[in-house]
Amino acid sequence: MQANLLDITSTAWRAALERCSHDCHHTPAWLKTAERSERGRAFAVHVTNGTHELLVPFVRREITEGLWDATSAYGYGGPLTSTGAPPEFADAALRAAVQMLREAGCVACFLRLHPLLNAHWQSSLGLVLEQGLTVSVDLTKPPEKLWQETQSRHKLGINRARRAGVTVRLDEHFETLSRFIDIYNQTMTRRCATDYYFFDTQYYRSLVEELGDDLMLLVAEEEGQIIGGAFFTLARRSGIMQYHLSGSDWDYRHRQPTKIIIHTAREWGRMNGFSRLHLGGGLGSATDSLHEFKRGFSPDTHVFATQRVVVNPEAYRALSEGRSTSTDDLSGYFPAYRRPLPVKVPAGSRLAA
Repeated sequence: MQANLLDITSTAWRAALERCSHDCHHTPAWLKTAERSERGRAFAVHVTNGTHELLVPFVRREITEGLWDATSAYGYGGPLTSTGAPPEFADAALRAAVQMLREAGCVACFLRLHPLLNAHWQSSLGLVLEQGLTVSVDLTKPPEKLWQETQSRHKLGINRARRAGVTVRLDEHFETLSRFIDIYNQTMTRRCATDYYFFDTQYYRSLVEELGDDLMLLVAEEEGQIIGGAFFTLARRSGIMQYHLSGSDWDYRHRQPTKIIIHTAREWGRMNGFSRLHLGGGLGSATDSLHEFKRGFSPDTHVFATQRVVVNPEAYRALSEGRSTSTDDLSGYFPAYRRPLPVKVPAGSRLAA
């Protein structure tokens, strides 16, 4: 096995993607954008035996001098194998990758497995943990079947919006980006989302610049006013559209613009040759109101799982000192040393009373 670390300028990364069924979340462009939000440096692990290949995109996050860890970027990156690679190759290649990562100073790696592309992923390394369910729409079905599978509450909302004159259009030049950012941030605030789901303005600019034609912004309008919007990423090789970020104006909540946006997106995807619109799951992969909202568009669900691997057990235990952790049980907060320690309140203070 030959293992290498690739940076985002590497032609080998792009060449490997041509031999793998992949999503937008595996591309150097996506990882470049993720560097800012993940506070790290993008790279990929590439392993080959001369016949088959393994590619795993990561973001490197520094810990202390000489030590770092690796995480999948926001979204569904996950490991990729070249077409026709047997399962035993994937496991052996990942083992070779972990050995190389250890020699390079990596302490642990966290992989977000792709619910569609990694549906049958198996590995003897670390722990593969199911986190929840995601939802997708089968765009190969005829439009009448997709409408039939749409829950009545969504049909009602879409039809009401249409009758009220709400329209959806593709903002090809991202002229409404600043308005979309405001709406998205307001939506996340209403949902009490964690800081992880908020992004600075430079993130959006990078997203637009790096992804180019692989990014689509649909906006809903009523009488010239933007009342909702959503980003979708496009992976033409695999036929996958990803529902990325969306938001709606609270003052127009009675129009439920997100419903007509998703309805328009699946029609656009179907007509443009895509096979799946992956809507994702709830916040933090929970079975919450957001998850149930997405279920209203399709009965198709997929397991979202993560893989946690301790690359250097000795360093992992040393860094995790003072936290309740074990390298034998990786099902909790991972990596454990990145979990914030509880604040100690001095006895006798008002907060301790």
